[in-house]
Amino acid sequence: MIKAVLFDFDETLQDRTLAFEGYMDTFFKQFRPEITGTELEKCKEDMRVTGKGGYVNRVDWYNLLIDMWNWKDAPPAEELAHHYDYTFGDHNVIFDNSEPLLKELKARGYTLGVITNGPSHLQHHKLETSGLIDYFDIIVVSGDVGVHKPDPKLFIYAAEKYGLKPEECVYVGDHPVNDIQGALAAGMKAIRMNWGWFENQNLRDDVPVITDIIDVLKYV
Repeated sequence: MIKAVLFDFDETLQDRTLAFEGYMDTFFKQFRPEITGTELEKCKEDMRVTGKGGYVNRVDWYNLLIDMWNWKDAPPAEELAHHYDYTFGDHNVIFDNSEPLLKELKARGYTLGVITNGPSHLQHHKLETSGLIDYFDIIVVSGDVGVHKPDPKLFIYAAEKYGLKPEECVYVGDHPVNDIQGALAAGMKAIRMNWGWFENQNLRDDVPVITDIIDVLKYV
């Protein structure tokens, strides 16, 4: 019997792809306001492609961009990475049906939670500004625990901390490895949100696939 529905955050409850567009506007306004027009669009595309949906070491990523752009007076990559971690959460783009879904699941008596990878401040800031945080009984951020998805220990930790068995949980996420394989390895059921950087990659016949978060209701 399913007692808890747990979620990834980016590309699951929020459209991280659109959120990144907002972050880039802030980034260029603060650090490279002299860039406009077609040059600005080229630089944004560089960020989209090399950023790989957020699955990069950010210091290395910014060093790569500094080299690509021949950015002579660039701040240290560490400063740029800090800027990302402390401002990305100002640009959340929550899916329209995320709150209605959570409201309905809560009304049905499910325990709700988030298990997310990332630095503590970055992920907590996103959650705090999302408008969704009051729905969650469980919040587990890998940066707080020192264990990261897809390690099943993170999923098991989240369940056991709140008195649940893994088999009583279903996990919803977009990443075929970090989210789906990780949850299944922990003994949870899984639902694949087919969105974002990993859209249509490594879909599984044994895991339901959705493209609108409200469709979680079909599987719980």
